[in-house]
Amino acid sequence: MNTSLITRSIIFAGAFALCATLAPNLASAQTWTAPTLTPPGGNVSEPINASSSSQTKVGGLSLGSLNVTGNASAVGSMSAASFLYSSDRSLKENIQTFANPLATVLGLRGVSFTWKKGGQKDFGVIAQEVEKVIPEAVHINVGTGLKSVEYGNLVGVLIEAIKAQQVEIDALKARVDSLTK
Repeated sequence: MNTSLITRSIIFAGAFALCATLAPNLASAQTWTAPTLTPPGGNVSEPINASSSSQTKVGGLSLGSLNVTGNASAVGSMSAASFLYSSDRSLKENIQTFANPLATVLGLRGVSFTWKKGGQKDFGVIAQEVEKVIPEAVHINVGTGLKSVEYGNLVGVLIEAIKAQQVEIDALKARVDSLTK
């Protein structure tokens, strides 16, 4: 797997996670609060809700800073300059390197597919298949029973699998070199 594909996968996972975080909150917004401030920088037309009350908005949305606690989801596409995952060592305990990362990755299946709703072609994995190999990367929506994959959680095992492959490659190179002498 090349670096570009890994980077795209991480970006896709981040975008998916942010979409998954936003949608329920946006979908459940049911009240409208009249504008409380003039639109910032005149970059949007009125009305704009600058209060803490919930609202529904159709069209684009740009947020300078967003903190969400809990789960949310979104329908459609999202983009950002970056998506950050909490990863500081001080937040973790019982840290262990994957015991057999190559076998784990070999148990996963990358697929291309078409979404039933909208007909858009895409690529990724199937949650039920990932669940059999890395259950910690799969989440179940208690309301719908649908499963989702936290793609960012696959990065660690992919890194260790590449390192394991490199050890094997280096050993094979050394053996070939010794046989050709």
